[in-house]
Amino acid sequence: MGTVLRFTFAEGVDVGAVESDMALAIFAAECVYGRPRVRMETSYLVEEGGQACVVAVSGEAGEIAVRIFAGLSAARLGEDSYTVRRMPQAAPSQTDPRLAQVGT
Repeated sequence: MGTVLRFTFAEGVDVGAVESDMALAIFAAECVYGRPRVRMETSYLVEEGGQACVVAVSGEAGEIAVRIFAGLSAARLGEDSYTVRRMPQAAPSQTDPRLAQVGT
């Protein structure tokens, strides 16, 4: 079982900044855990307009990627510019077409 986290950003946040922070977080996690493991444990979707990013994680590599993303977002946008909420349902399937596969 995995965890789904929803990051909701303040009005006017640059979607490019959100996507760049996620890409950098995934790269950093890959440096420690390797690309295959991070691919298996992390999926994400940046909603149109950049107001939210949904991240599905399972395992330690996924947890690290999402923690790095949270830290990068706080550093770039400010700690009060977003909220994080754990979604109540189980993680969606890795084949869910709405989630970006890491590294593809």
